[in-house]
Amino acid sequence: MHLSLTLGVADLQRTEDFYREILLLDPQSSRPGEGMPDFLLLRCGETCVVFRPLSVLEAQHPALLQNLTRQPLGVGVQLELSCPDLTAVRNRIERCQWPVAYELEDAEHHRREIWLHDPDGYLIVLNEEGRFFA
Repeated sequence: MHLSLTLGVADLQRTEDFYREILLLDPQSSRPGEGMPDFLLLRCGETCVVFRPLSVLEAQHPALLQNLTRQPLGVGVQLELSCPDLTAVRNRIERCQWPVAYELEDAEHHRREIWLHDPDGYLIVLNEEGRFFA
């Protein structure tokens, strides 16, 4: 079984820039052809996050979007990503001056976390485990 999660975004390019430039991930732009809407794929192992423009989702599923847009995007959605080098990502976040919501360094459990929101308000929890943090 394969898991895909579709998230609506206001600006596909801004979303791609955030995940590529700030989080140092490699989202794949998909431009399927004339008459087909663009989307963005973020693969993490067997899981795939699909980012689609809100305007496309609204055109395809107007009743669904009517309910989704009653609250800000991202409410109740958390994506947790494991990072082999959280320090490099943290440095990039600082250079880009992206706001961090929360940080955790738990030496007892050998875990670090950085919590931030993507451009559409989806909560991103970046974690690194297994190293001793002094």
